[in-house]
Amino acid sequence: MFNKKDKRTQRMFWITIVLVVTSVISLLTSSNNVPGSGIMRDTVANIEYYVIKAPLNSVKGVFTEYNALKTVYRENKRLKRSLDNYARELALNNVLADELNELKDLTKIKSLTTDYKVKYTTVIKRDSENWDNKVIIDVGSGSNVKKGMGVITSKGMIGIVTSVNRVSSTVTLLTSEDRSIQLPVMIKSGKSTYYGLLNDYDVEKQTYQIQMLSTINKIKSGSTVTTSGLGGKGKTPRGILVGKVNSIRNSTSASGKIVTVKPSVNFDDLNYVAVVQRTN
Repeated sequence: MFNKKDKRTQRMFWITIVLVVTSVISLLTSSNNVPGSGIMRDTVANIEYYVIKAPLNSVKGVFTEYNALKTVYRENKRLKRSLDNYARELALNNVLADELNELKDLTKIKSLTTDYKVKYTTVIKRDSENWDNKVIIDVGSGSNVKKGMGVITSKGMIGIVTSVNRVSSTVTLLTSEDRSIQLPVMIKSGKSTYYGLLNDYDVEKQTYQIQMLSTINKIKSGSTVTTSGLGGKGKTPRGILVGKVNSIRNSTSASGKIVTVKPSVNFDDLNYVAVVQRTN
């Protein structure tokens, strides 16, 4: 049996041999004047590729494919949960809609603040100078569109109709510099509901500024902001998504608190929209 000293000596011997052979090969392959140096270089390059690089690339490819499969698996699980939730919510909405219709018949109420119809349309004009202020849509008074009606996309509220012609209308966006546009909104935070007016937009931070009307102490970040339906007859109905709460701060005036809200809509991509026609 070899003792530890003999094993250490053998290990040093083989390391020395490997270093010497490596040095000789490097010397031979680095000189173009040595006969057979080209063959030696090719041989070393092939050995390096097939013995070292190719196996390492194969192992790397296996790990890459494994990580991709893990990502796909997680995405499939997430989509399955979303579909399950959608099916449950759809069934619940159908039940609630039936109950609501029964209550309307019972109480003789013809409409609620959440009742509305939509008129689908497209954006036909958007000037670069007024990019964040206004768009023109291809429906007007001939389609029963009126001033004050809300305009939405599939993601939520984008603006209010401020001018109407026979076949087209002007929509002032919620990102507009026009301070006369004030949208009544409400914020659901836990079990509480707070009310305010969306009347400003911070271009740098890309957030709405909401002047709160309700007395509040704290609103949770991420709380849902929707229209309140308190704009009056024919105006924007209740319950249309506006965005999510970012933060809350004290107003510089004595008028209460300011809530900053991240819009639910991407205002750089407005093509297909709908005019909300409130049912009264």
